[in-house]
Amino acid sequence: MQRTCSAHTASTCAISAVASSPGQTNTLITIMATSVPERGSGTLFFFRTAETKRHSAELLQRTSMRTVPMHLWRAIALAFFLTVTTIAQVAGDQHTNERLILRVLSAPGDLDLDRRCMYYPYPFSPMDSIAAVYRARCSAYSLRLDGLEELEVFRAALAWVGTRWKHSSDNTVAPSVTTLELLERAQHGEQFTCVEYARLLVDVLVSHGYPARVVGLSKEDIETRPQGARHVAVEAWSTTYHKWVFLDPQWGCYPCMNGAWLSAYELVNAIVAGKLEQIELVPAVEVCAYYRITPDELVEQYRAFLAPYTGYLDYPYVYDGKYTLLMYICKESLPLPLAFQGVPLSGLFYTRSWRKAYGALDQTHVTFRYSGDYHPQRGFTQPAYTLDIATTLPWVQRFEVRHDSGSWEPITSARHQWTLHRGVNTIELRAVGYSGMRSRSASVTVFWGLPRELPKLTSTQ
Repeated sequence: MQRTCSAHTASTCAISAVASSPGQTNTLITIMATSVPERGSGTLFFFRTAETKRHSAELLQRTSMRTVPMHLWRAIALAFFLTVTTIAQVAGDQHTNERLILRVLSAPGDLDLDRRCMYYPYPFSPMDSIAAVYRARCSAYSLRLDGLEELEVFRAALAWVGTRWKHSSDNTVAPSVTTLELLERAQHGEQFTCVEYARLLVDVLVSHGYPARVVGLSKEDIETRPQGARHVAVEAWSTTYHKWVFLDPQWGCYPCMNGAWLSAYELVNAIVAGKLEQIELVPAVEVCAYYRITPDELVEQYRAFLAPYTGYLDYPYVYDGKYTLLMYICKESLPLPLAFQGVPLSGLFYTRSWRKAYGALDQTHVTFRYSGDYHPQRGFTQPAYTLDIATTLPWVQRFEVRHDSGSWEPITSARHQWTLHRGVNTIELRAVGYSGMRSRSASVTVFWGLPRELPKLTSTQ
């Protein structure tokens, strides 16, 4: 016996069997099942043989139970049952002129990536060989960040950098001098400025897989003040708060308000709004001990130090392959500065929109490409999608997917195949970075079924 199954139309399936007995020629029997939309719901089954229609009765009589082995009839019956079951699962409850639909029940509010972060440079990647050197050097100096939660990493790195040397505003170092060299020179008692503190903290965090950048805070009279017009600190991207947070390694402090860590912009904005006293400045006890000062004394000094730095903020910026600075003008009344401490400025990008400097680093975006079945009369008969995943998270190691509130599962590439089942389908996708940092998940919920099923299902969601 030989069986085959083929779809003659979108709603027709046929099972064929060749039966033979001693002394007789082979007979081809075809059992076909087809839905007949024009006759209402349900399924019509009929027999068709290799003979013409007018000889069908004679042929069926010749291939009676007496000449066809029992196991052949059992096989035909099983195939027939499976075919009926398959068709009924999809079309059994579909009325005349009723089409299977897809309906998006929920989707992300942002339907595109925040491209501003494309312009934020990093000194290197944590996968680079130099990053391994930094991690080894940190470990040699008793800084171990593995196994710590994100905010604990920031606190530990902040305290460690703040105790490598004592601050001096007189020792200017060329940008070509690496922070590894600075560590060696500090071992011999050399002191450096706020710029070197910031550079070292950025390198330490990036080498461990945490995005970080230098940020400059300038006074309003940046053009004419002869010195002290600009202070340099650090911002690190926090997946806890989904934003940049401000860290000052020279002072060993970070600012909070209402229990939440602040960015440089939020810090300056609060000072401008007259809320400096409401800002909680959290000092590292290691830095206090290093300078032999109490936490309260350090906070009092730091609060007074921060007060005038409300004119401009600047951030590293890359445009058209060139490294420069993006300067945010903090007050509408301030002009575009064309000089810094009496020295002409050139090549900077200026903005009065703080958002340009604060692109999100943990977005995930998914592009849907339909790859399933579609029938003009019956609609989406078996919907499936090829999903292409994009993210703003740097240094991605893998992606993860979760179906219908199940467990997160790793996927090896930025492409995923999604086949929908009847009812409500939910898929979530996210990226995982070098340090285990995870992006926000992109979650989409889609209904597949008959229109009359939709109100019933969505009312219980």
